[in-house]
Amino acid sequence: MTHKEAERVPSLLKPLFNSAHTTISFVMNQQKKFLSFQYYADFLQELKKVNERIDKNLHLSFVSLLYSYKAFEPVLDGTISYFYRNRNTLWFRKFFPEKELYELVKADIKHHHKNYPNIKLTITKYGTMIYDNYKRNKFNILLITAHAGVWVPKYIKSLMALRKSKRLMEEDIGTDLIYGPLVLDRGGIWIDNKQSRFVCDYNRSRESAVYTNTSEKRVQNIWKRSLGNKQKERILERYDYFYHVLNQLIDTYRFNIIFDAHSMVDEPDRPPFSFGIDFSPRFYYPIIMKMKENLELEVKEEVLINNPFGAGYILEHLAKQFPDVFIFSMEINKKLYMDKKHCRTYKRKVKKLSKNIEDLFRFKKPKGGV
Repeated sequence: MTHKEAERVPSLLKPLFNSAHTTISFVMNQQKKFLSFQYYADFLQELKKVNERIDKNLHLSFVSLLYSYKAFEPVLDGTISYFYRNRNTLWFRKFFPEKELYELVKADIKHHHKNYPNIKLTITKYGTMIYDNYKRNKFNILLITAHAGVWVPKYIKSLMALRKSKRLMEEDIGTDLIYGPLVLDRGGIWIDNKQSRFVCDYNRSRESAVYTNTSEKRVQNIWKRSLGNKQKERILERYDYFYHVLNQLIDTYRFNIIFDAHSMVDEPDRPPFSFGIDFSPRFYYPIIMKMKENLELEVKEEVLINNPFGAGYILEHLAKQFPDVFIFSMEINKKLYMDKKHCRTYKRKVKKLSKNIEDLFRFKKPKGGV
């Protein structure tokens, strides 16, 4: 191939020609200009390798951005299989500030390793877990389960008046198991949080992220005494880091849908399911209504819009930065998968709901094609 011919190679393919380890010979006919079958097959194989390197570099770029944060927080990076092999090692246990958090993270790794051993996983010291199943040029979801955690640091426990049994009734227990397979099976990034929202609520503004004794209608007297400024700032360091992680994910990857996933306590007049669309662009309303219709047909239950919640701060924050992105939230009534006290989950019901959620995102072509 001459120098002039090389200049006409599309920019997408130039990495193949610039690599010292890649040699692809084009057999060009002056009239037909076609590739032989063998060289075409080799070309596709090399292109696949390039795409794999790009995907890997995206992940490494994201991790490097985490390390660049002003208030550096240690992270671990590997695959689920890697962490499963090392789950009982001393260095892995000692990475976390408390045993309770370590046990929660380890339980998640054990749960996922059989079905998803090669999924990339990044873990922060304070229990933010980022599952990376991003598929370049494919359908990718950014899933957020910010309220799935139940861990309360010891220095916070001593200040809490709220009993653990009452707090656990209010946590979004099981939402990670219900929604997580959507990303692990389909593709995208899932950011999961192991810390309780009663320590710091990432789905509220920074000013209201640390609850007062009157922040929650259902729960009163959370604290024995008001938190001091230093204690609040220590808590809010985790809040700032969570949004740093979130922003870096958006900067590094491209998503088709951003999905904020929750559960809700069973109360009178609350539906089995609800979509929150306060910050969803109107352009996507027909799609949301079709998803609502499909879910109702699938589960034979009522699905409401913006009842009881329209969406939280995470989506408000993202909508300001990306006003055209398809974003929405979802709430599942705990009565569908937990006991009456909202403390115990039923595995079969969790698995069934997880399948319902995955089916919700299996967009099918109209009959006859378009």
